[in-house]
Amino acid sequence: MLITLFISSCSVQYFSKTSFPAPDDVFITSGDGDIQKPYTPVGQLIFMKTGWRIPLPLLGLIPIDDVDPDTELKTEVFTKIREMGGDALINMSIQWEPPTSGFLGIGASGGMITVYGTVIKR
Repeated sequence: MLITLFISSCSVQYFSKTSFPAPDDVFITSGDGDIQKPYTPVGQLIFMKTGWRIPLPLLGLIPIDDVDPDTELKTEVFTKIREMGGDALINMSIQWEPPTSGFLGIGASGGMITVYGTVIKR
């Protein structure tokens, strides 16, 4: 039983599906080829969030504040784009470190997300 617990805690895979809003609401692209020029650059967006877990034995297995890319984009990034006066984010880059349970909770992490991009007004 204990060996099974050790082996199963070492191989965790994460997959996250991220959905974007309709293009007429907030347009998001990893390049800028789909945007009709001219457009007005509003500023650079840099968003970072780190989740957390209690990195202690067994307590680290409990997800307290894990980072989910889809949730962060919908609740934070899209809102920041609108607050900056933009309606599009071009040259977007997402770096995501998924949450980990560590070894039986020891060294657990809630993950981290960083989103870069240029906010523009179309």
